[in-house]
Amino acid sequence: MDTSESIRPLTRAVKQQINGHPKRYLFIMYKHIKLAILMLVSSASILVLGTVFVAMHKGYDVANAGRFAWQRVEQKVVFTQINPSVIASQVQWVGDIQDQELNESSGLASSNLSDEVLWSFNDSGDSARIFALSTTGAALGQWHINVANPTDWEAMDSFVIEGKAYLLLADVGDNLRWRPFVSVLVVEEPELGSNTGKSLAPVWQQNFRYPNGPRDCEAVAVDTNRGEILFLSKRHVPNELYRIPLEQIKTVDDTMLVAEKIADIDSIPRLNQGEEGLFGKAAPYMGMPTGMSISGSNLLVTTLQDAYLLNRGDLSQPARAIPLPYIGQREAITFARGSSNRAYVSRERRNGEEIADIFKVEFALP
Repeated sequence: MDTSESIRPLTRAVKQQINGHPKRYLFIMYKHIKLAILMLVSSASILVLGTVFVAMHKGYDVANAGRFAWQRVEQKVVFTQINPSVIASQVQWVGDIQDQELNESSGLASSNLSDEVLWSFNDSGDSARIFALSTTGAALGQWHINVANPTDWEAMDSFVIEGKAYLLLADVGDNLRWRPFVSVLVVEEPELGSNTGKSLAPVWQQNFRYPNGPRDCEAVAVDTNRGEILFLSKRHVPNELYRIPLEQIKTVDDTMLVAEKIADIDSIPRLNQGEEGLFGKAAPYMGMPTGMSISGSNLLVTTLQDAYLLNRGDLSQPARAIPLPYIGQREAITFARGSSNRAYVSRERRNGEEIADIFKVEFALP
């Protein structure tokens, strides 16, 4: 029911009854305001209960979501005493994202068909579509994917198998840590030009879960050398690195894959004591991985603050820091095509409207 429509005739009746009686007017208005509040609360309660019922029916962990939602209300800064070695690097602003509809660049991948093309998509709330842009931010087109709207797309990567270029799109965001499973899908990388705007059908699509309960993740990379897809947890301290075999996403049965935990990554720092005042409300999220890319054994991770280089061949080696400018909600990083020491990073538009930059990062390899 539209509450405003139900109140309007009552208000007219009240005015007719209380002309010249201000106290009576206030009393009657109080009763109607109280009624309106009760109606709003009842509507909200029905909506919440309906959402909970649907979520439980789908297998979502509602109890865990409630506990974690309360933790987020009281989000505290996590301090670590980690001071990684710093890699010599150079950061250059290269442009702004020109497509106004790409307002929350949550994933970024370099094209394997062109040196000057990047791919991206929006965070949760958008339809299933991907955006092509130049390495300086120029809009190059959009493609829709023939799937239901994603729950929370957070990461993407590009890779080549048997000479064919693909894009992996990871629906792995789980802010409340309540999803019973998450998923990845793969499409062939479209060529720019004549097929711009056409719909793309998934080549492979696979659900999976984590072995030790739901995890929030925004950092995903495809390692074709080792035949695996890597997932780095966001909120756990230390961060956890998982894998699923690349070949297994090609299965066509309904078997639920279970990701394998391969390492705790304890060398990516959060904040040191005393730094929290530098970042305001963003302080609790500093140091959380928000994007990842791999080239050979170089595993590159970005956070809101800096980037870090890990050795996939020896994960016991500590991460090395690549200082980056603090530009707000940076959520994606990708190695440049064919490079192991050059990358691009993007960020979401503040409030979905303001400027979103692209930076090129070049660094010395250890």
